Amino acid sequence: MSVQSVVIVGAGQSGGRAAALLRQEGFQGDITLIGAEAHPPYERPPLSKAVLKGDKTADHCFLYEADFYQQQNITLITGKTVEAIDADAHTVTLDDGTSHSFDALIFATGGVVKRLPLPGADLAGIHVVRTLDDSAELGKALTPGARIVVIGGGFIGLETAATARQKECDVTVLEGAPRILGRSIPEVVAAAVSRLHEENGIKIVLNARIQAFEGSDHVTGIRFEDGSVMPADAVVIGIGIAPGTDLAKSAGVECGDGIMVDEFGATNIPGIYATGDCACGNNPRYGAAIRLESWQNADMQARTVARSICGKPEAYAPVPWLWSDQFDWTLQTAGLPHRAEKIVTRGQYEDGAQIFFCLEGDTLIGVAGFGKGSAIAKDVRMAQMMMERGVNPDPDALADESIPLRKIMKDG
Repeated sequence: MSVQSVVIVGAGQSGGRAAALLRQEGFQGDITLIGAEAHPPYERPPLSKAVLKGDKTADHCFLYEADFYQQQNITLITGKTVEAIDADAHTVTLDDGTSHSFDALIFATGGVVKRLPLPGADLAGIHVVRTLDDSAELGKALTPGARIVVIGGGFIGLETAATARQKECDVTVLEGAPRILGRSIPEVVAAAVSRLHEENGIKIVLNARIQAFEGSDHVTGIRFEDGSVMPADAVVIGIGIAPGTDLAKSAGVECGDGIMVDEFGATNIPGIYATGDCACGNNPRYGAAIRLESWQNADMQARTVARSICGKPEAYAPVPWLWSDQFDWTLQTAGLPHRAEKIVTRGQYEDGAQIFFCLEGDTLIGVAGFGKGSAIAKDVRMAQMMMERGVNPDPDALADESIPLRKIMKDG
């Protein structure tokens, strides 16, 4: 059956891009894009950085101009939640009782912010950073001298901590694990990131054991298991997200660490697809199902799904890439650096740029670059190209700064 109507559940970056790309790929049927937030689709990376700092407004984050959806004949429904999906009847029902039929359905339900189920967790002054409204609310608390405690030493927590420090706040990061960024990058890279934060006046507490949040109406501190209390004027929970799978599960779609899809973005139910943070996709390059939380994936996986619906299937097998801006430094990674068995380092922290090549046996499995501004971008991209082309470079050559990476790729 040809597809005449597409419903997209979730109007974040990946959902918005999927709608636009359907038109770009030539789809002429009905497109309905449904989002729970009042805002049109927008990009999330600036929320913990430029938006929180006040350098960008919501308008700067929107994917498209206000009249784009009307011009592209895309029905955009905001501020409404999808309550139920009937995969057999091919309908979705919204919280206002209305329903929409579809020939194809795309889940772009993103992720749900993880919370801490501790006493006092519902106090005012405890924030997360996932939406434009979240960022705007937290921004009010970032005043000079304010005591800000960030719980979570991952990307979102560290970006938020850096922004708060740039706003002249007194910042502490609490991490329950023995080190920061434990699920993302090798320890040697994390050590460089820790050094940058500490040099900029941020205190990082590892192996933190939190028992409760102090306060009556508004949070006033963090109580630890040993009975000590750390004062806080505001707390940020940055411990990650869980994939938004509830609707998919209720519709009979197979879910694991996300909504399970093949390399074409298709689920186990014909005509139903998933993209973005919620999707756990088979990646032929690695022979495994991988769920990616990144700007790159939200954009590229949406293209794969749009092409599949338009009858132009193209396997999605990316070398993952992401970036994180912290102070005036940038951390970029490509591939799967957390799988590294051996690290080869090029450059010095003191010089403002380091590249960490991550090897699994003799195979280049990932790369991480950490440096001021865009100092490491070119080298990270070169390493990413090596992985895309299956080049396994000589480790000694990688460590030798006198040998250009382009030559190493050519010789590999």
